[in-house]
Amino acid sequence: MDILSKAPYFFGAAAGGFIVMACVGVQALVALFSSIPLAKRRRRENPAFDLGKAYRRIVMVIIMVALLVGVISAVVIHFTSTAPTVGYLFGMIVAFLCCLQRMTPNNEQNQKNFDEAYADCYPFVPKAPQAPAETAAEQIEAPAEQPGPEEAQPENGGGEL
Repeated sequence: MDILSKAPYFFGAAAGGFIVMACVGVQALVALFSSIPLAKRRRRENPAFDLGKAYRRIVMVIIMVALLVGVISAVVIHFTSTAPTVGYLFGMIVAFLCCLQRMTPNNEQNQKNFDEAYADCYPFVPKAPQAPAETAAEQIEAPAEQPGPEEAQPENGGGEL
């Protein structure tokens, strides 16, 4: 077989490797390279932040994703020839390189996602209730001035018929 006949297998497997890495594998890398530093930073900012709970969740994500990507990669490597295997690995590398910027803890989107995903690691701080006089004053607005019965003008212009 010549190179042109193997090219579709290579590029098809490269697309598959890119999709697997971009959809699943990058999540583990973001958890590893971004979430761990963010968790440490949140602990320094807020000593009541439950760092142990955050670490357990990060480790769980890394292990589950690594197992999933490992199984998919093992199946691809075991059941395909050289061209698709190399294409698959090439696609994974390209996806990794495309998502490098996403793996930094200073990425604003990572910080927002971290705060949402690990919200239960923050201590519960109940809101202080407002004073009853303040809430009543905010809820009741002063009624608009309406003319009294002696000031009201009849609809026919004030003249009697």
